[in-house]
Amino acid sequence: MKSRESNLIKIIAIGPLIFIPLFVIAIILIIIIEHEQNFEKTLSKVEENLINIEKKAIKSKIDGISDLIAYQNNLTVKKLTLRIKDRVNTSYKIAVNIYNKYKNTKTQKEIESLIITSLAPLSWNNEESFIFVLDYAGIFHLAPSYLKHLEGTSIINFQDANGRFVIKEEIEIAKTKKEGFLWDKFTKPSDPTKSIYDQVVFVKALGFYNLYLGSGEYLDTASKISTNEILNAIQKISENTSDYIFAFDANGNILLNDSTPEYINKNFNNIKDKSIQNVYFALLKSIKNDDNKFSRYSWINPETNKEEVKYSYVKKVPNTNWIIGTGFYESTIKANAAVQVTKLYEDYHMRISYIMTIGFISILISLVCSYLVSKYLKSQFLKYKNRILNKSSELKQLNRSLEDKVKDRTEELERSRESLEVLATTDALTKIHNRYSIMNILEQEIRKFKRYGGNLCIALFDIDKFKDINDTYGHDVGDIVLSDLSSFVNNFLRESDIIGRYGGEEFIIIYQNTMLEDACIVSQRVRKGVAEHKFNENIKQVTISIGLVEYQNDESVDELFKRLDILLYKSKNEGRNKLSF
Repeated sequence: MKSRESNLIKIIAIGPLIFIPLFVIAIILIIIIEHEQNFEKTLSKVEENLINIEKKAIKSKIDGISDLIAYQNNLTVKKLTLRIKDRVNTSYKIAVNIYNKYKNTKTQKEIESLIITSLAPLSWNNEESFIFVLDYAGIFHLAPSYLKHLEGTSIINFQDANGRFVIKEEIEIAKTKKEGFLWDKFTKPSDPTKSIYDQVVFVKALGFYNLYLGSGEYLDTASKISTNEILNAIQKISENTSDYIFAFDANGNILLNDSTPEYINKNFNNIKDKSIQNVYFALLKSIKNDDNKFSRYSWINPETNKEEVKYSYVKKVPNTNWIIGTGFYESTIKANAAVQVTKLYEDYHMRISYIMTIGFISILISLVCSYLVSKYLKSQFLKYKNRILNKSSELKQLNRSLEDKVKDRTEELERSRESLEVLATTDALTKIHNRYSIMNILEQEIRKFKRYGGNLCIALFDIDKFKDINDTYGHDVGDIVLSDLSSFVNNFLRESDIIGRYGGEEFIIIYQNTMLEDACIVSQRVRKGVAEHKFNENIKQVTISIGLVEYQNDESVDELFKRLDILLYKSKNEGRNKLSF
């Protein structure tokens, strides 16, 4: 019996000193191992996630620009007819003003001479387009330089390349409709190939002396003008960025590439540099195999002037032979990944440090408590057997106290985690939602919309000519403008509206349960407020361009941002400081 009691006393004395600290250590090790496994999983996906995010961003950008080019091409004929009509109407005003001024003081011949003298210098596209004046008898009163020999003679039987009597058609339009358009076919006087081109002509009756005037322009020339405008617009979009936009056609002609400007307007089949030639061949081949896809190859990074691995997304523009694309360098992703990995390591070490500190304190407490309990039980065991249950209760109370302390420490860790989550979802400069956070919010709002219905509007805006601010006043002033702008715009928004920084000088506003009309009112108020606000004593004015859409049911985020990009580019193209919705 004594031997059994002696063994029991030893167990009571030594057991807590061994098992309680071991139990605490085991719990701490489990927590550390779980944190380490989660950390390794996160590290393994950092670069992959960044690449996927970047691919999604440039795909959306190229798809938007492709839609914009297709839309611009559809406007070519409309812009051509408006341009010709505007020229004729301007010439008409000049002629009518001369007639009204001198009709009572000069003869018909003198007035006609003044009108011809005033309109003769008007020409466009290297004298390919001009103002002509005829009368209803077909007499040429004002002709271009290459037809000067016909002035004063009747060309009423003049025919175009298809044998149409176009002068008779013009006279009929002037007589019956006063003004109107007609299409004809002619060779260009400056074209040695004598190819036949479509031409649109607008004529307008002057209303006196049986005269009418008109002007025309070749569709081929208008298309070239439109192409140059599109290329200039694309070049402005990609200015001062490493992910510049490049363009070439299916025949191998390089239309745009900021990294190799010396090859623009040249055919890559004739380039001597085989490495560059092979890249273009590969991009062209990928388009033939698939309408649009990503390619991986080596190219010169304009920021480092070194050949680096690049991922590019290329797409064939609908209804054209154009191929446009852009990409990103692997080194950029690796650099961004390194920054994120560093932050993850800091967070990981901080968490481990907290766990180790709590574990160390817990072990000390368990050792002290175990020692005191075992010593007390040992000294009182033989005398106070009847109080063993009470002392056991005290031990349980001490254990609960220890658990409360561990719980408090755990809650403190949870609060630290929540603080870190705030840092991860907040833009460091502007203190508003960062891109990751605002995109998550947008996806949540879309899910809410699909489930409950209602209205949801999204605005995308950026600072006009922000590069000029950075170049003129420095990036520190640019950062001040970004920070001031975000807080200033937030003052105009309602409590339900959410603003976030999409990237660079681009921002997103989410209007919850808001119809498009109300969102337009708030967005216009924001735009006007920014234009009137004084951001810096040296900067005269800061303006923004806004694209605004209402979310459509079953629309994907990519489709939503395509529409936003098109509207934002529209605001830019219409002179900036605009709202397009």
